Amino acid sequence: MTQLAAHLLGRKAYLVRAILFNKSASNNWAVPWHQDKTVSVSQQFFMKGWRSWSIKEGVHHAQPSIDFLNQMVTLRLHLNDTDRKNGCLKVIPASHQLGLLSVGAIKTCVEKQSAFNCKMSTGGLLAMRPRLLHCSEKLLSPSQRSVVHLEYSCFELPMGIFWA
Repeated sequence: MTQLAAHLLGRKAYLVRAILFNKSASNNWAVPWHQDKTVSVSQQFFMKGWRSWSIKEGVHHAQPSIDFLNQMVTLRLHLNDTDRKNGCLKVIPASHQLGLLSVGAIKTCVEKQSAFNCKMSTGGLLAMRPRLLHCSEKLLSPSQRSVVHLEYSCFELPMGIFWA
């Protein structure tokens, strides 16, 4: 996966976040339309364009500059078949090219553009830019949807700062 991320980014890639999403009949949720705009690091630091610092569950989070976000790619490995009935990812194609969007701009974009359902087979891999507008709905039928979500960056953090 790291080699694929490096190929897509054009240089050495670092795994910066890994999440297991596991929707089931007893663990079911929806995620509204959004862009992934934050990263987690070992401590706060000063760098032009990095803002909105916060601490969530003891981990430092920030919204980096758009230049940094352009040096990221997300790979999503599907552990089950996914379709609209089990809350597959929905995206607005090419929306990552629109920059960092406000809540209002996201709403307008979703209203004016057609969403694409990312149906995948077990073992399927989806590559996307984190700023791509995306959402997912709750399961519509008793089933399961498990995805390993891996975010990679080719950005070098300042000395002494590590991905959290």
